[in-house]
Amino acid sequence: MAALVWTPRAYTDLEAIGAYHAQSAPGYAELLVRKLMQATERLKIFPASGRMVPEIGDENMREIIHRNFRIIYLHVPEENRVEVLTVFHSSRQFGALPGETGP
Repeated sequence: MAALVWTPRAYTDLEAIGAYHAQSAPGYAELLVRKLMQATERLKIFPASGRMVPEIGDENMREIIHRNFRIIYLHVPEENRVEVLTVFHSSRQFGALPGETGP
């Protein structure tokens, strides 16, 4: 079983997503954050189950799509570890700074 590690950036992303949705629907915000975290649990057993990130093209850089969110993670097979790197709404461009959107 692979170790599942959330980076500080990924936790910050979750907090921002939760805070945004809490403005209009606090119950939904909590549920959404919980579901985003639960979506990564399968990576402990199937670390390569997400698709390769198209913008990167690295076999170990993968993503899970949950609703309208992209959960980007790095599979480190030699260390039997998965690192969740970032979580963002799919309308945002990959690598955009907070507040920026895609073209």
